[in-house]
Amino acid sequence: MFKTTKTDTTPTIQPNSLSSTGSVCMIAKGTKIEGKFTSTEDVQINGTIKGDVICKRRLMMGPTGCIEGTINTQSATIKGYIKGTIIVQGVLHLESTAKVDGIIMAKALQVESGAQYNGDCKIGERFVKAELPKAAVA
Repeated sequence: MFKTTKTDTTPTIQPNSLSSTGSVCMIAKGTKIEGKFTSTEDVQINGTIKGDVICKRRLMMGPTGCIEGTINTQSATIKGYIKGTIIVQGVLHLESTAKVDGIIMAKALQVESGAQYNGDCKIGERFVKAELPKAAVA
């Protein structure tokens, strides 16, 4: 019914890294969402979200992705822009094109050369345990 053509080299979540159901929620480049966004599956963001994001599994943001709000997820790979707070229960990977303005709280952090972040950064399990959202635990 809807046909899309991929014309850029935006990274995608690889099939072998998907959740057990193999489902991925994709927010395409040019898409804008305002309000709270929640997913129990893997999420790939190439568009813009203004509001809180809760992802029970893996969040992947392409270089055109933008989130303004609080993010709470199991793991994340960021190539785009975040303004707000990002809480990652596992590993947060900031790739070379990533830019974060705000607070980072993660169990572990990997930062590639070129990535930028401005704000507080708290790494370690003790910082993320108290930040589990009820929706992500259920």
